[in-house]
Amino acid sequence: MSLDINSPLGQNSLAQEQKLLRALEASYPGITIVQTIKRSPADVDGFGLKNGYIVFLFESKCRNLTRERLRNQFDDEWLLTFDKLMDGAEISKRLCIPFYGFLYLVSDDKGLAIKLTDSNGQLQPQIRLERTETQRTVNGGLITRTNAYVKVTNAKEFLV
Repeated sequence: MSLDINSPLGQNSLAQEQKLLRALEASYPGITIVQTIKRSPADVDGFGLKNGYIVFLFESKCRNLTRERLRNQFDDEWLLTFDKLMDGAEISKRLCIPFYGFLYLVSDDKGLAIKLTDSNGQLQPQIRLERTETQRTVNGGLITRTNAYVKVTNAKEFLV
């Protein structure tokens, strides 16, 4: 099976994600990011460690957007697939750690961090569900599925 991450667009997205995660570590001293293996379709993108303990799990995405465009054109909502959100919430609940979302706004070199669930797996931000047709993967294509539109108005911002 050929994974999208192995394509040129996938490799570019991976490089952007690595930049985001290094900036996150620099912005939050004491936190070490550990990623899941990119060659497999893991339910989450990784974990945050502090003092040898897993303290959160995360999903990370990169979008060619500015903060202003996200606010104005997309009503300050970040699209995640509902299945990804629910997978992360379940792992959060089982491990008793929060689930975070990290979004890299490539056009601004800005990162957003938002707590998606508390350590009980309970959703935290305002989320709107809608069945929509969206791009299937970084390499294109279309898919219709239930998507979660996460309000990121209160997300923490950091430079990437």
